[in-house]
Amino acid sequence: MITNFRRDSRGLAEILKGPEMRAAIAAAADQTAANVRGQVPARVRVTTEHEVTDRQRATVLVAGDGHPHRQELIRAARAAGLEVHEYPPAQ
Repeated sequence: MITNFRRDSRGLAEILKGPEMRAAIAAAADQTAANVRGQVPARVRVTTEHEVTDRQRATVLVAGDGHPHRQELIRAARAAGLEVHEYPPAQ
């Protein structure tokens, strides 16, 4: 039984910003981007952006034909093994 627990915020930040986490996040984003490229027309641009905030993060962007490719992105992310939570689009 755990009787004493302390969260080490600095240690967590180090892990979340570290190179191993960056590699894992980049791999998931790159796989998602590759998956979505197979689902959209060739004229559509699919790019990834990587950045560090309070943790590593990546964004997969789909643009070029004026259509929201939300469902394609969701399928691509799930195919990459990511857990996707769907929320209504912002108004």
